[in-house]
Amino acid sequence: MQLKPITVIAVLLLMVASLLIAGCTTSPTSSTITHDAFLEKYVATYKNVSYSDSSRYIKAWNLAWINSTSACLQYTYFNNSDNTAWDYDEIIIVFPMSQAATQYLDAMNKTAYTLCSTEYAGGGAYQEITGHAPQIYKDYTYNEGNPLNTSEYRLHEIVQLDNIVFATIGKKSYNVLTFVIHL
Repeated sequence: MQLKPITVIAVLLLMVASLLIAGCTTSPTSSTITHDAFLEKYVATYKNVSYSDSSRYIKAWNLAWINSTSACLQYTYFNNSDNTAWDYDEIIIVFPMSQAATQYLDAMNKTAYTLCSTEYAGGGAYQEITGHAPQIYKDYTYNEGNPLNTSEYRLHEIVQLDNIVFATIGKKSYNVLTFVIHL
């Protein structure tokens, strides 16, 4: 029995949604899983690029493979320019072709999201690996809560880079300067 593409997309969408809600708290990895070579290279390069960014300091980085073509990344960084700390949960999925990634992205519920860019800014892990900017780039975002109240604020983002789609929830955990002053 072969599943229809819409069924596969629906199942993947439910998986991503449940993992985002759960905050990637479980690690369903297995030592027998062979990871997609491109995605493995992408997440390794993403880590190197993130750690080499002098505008922020990476405090924590945890990657858990969901299956051979998707991973859950949790990381925390301090933004040096505005003295804030951010906690991020990302689900990163690689597809065999860009068309499949586009179909997956199109099937996602983006009601609250705004398409904020279709122009790749350049640099980054994707360009470092492939040697070129993605031909397909879509960046959807929405902000939840009050950015001045760290206990309420969440930044949501869904991005497509050719055959990669990642969904991110970022939470501003605290203002470092304010935190230090109150000690």
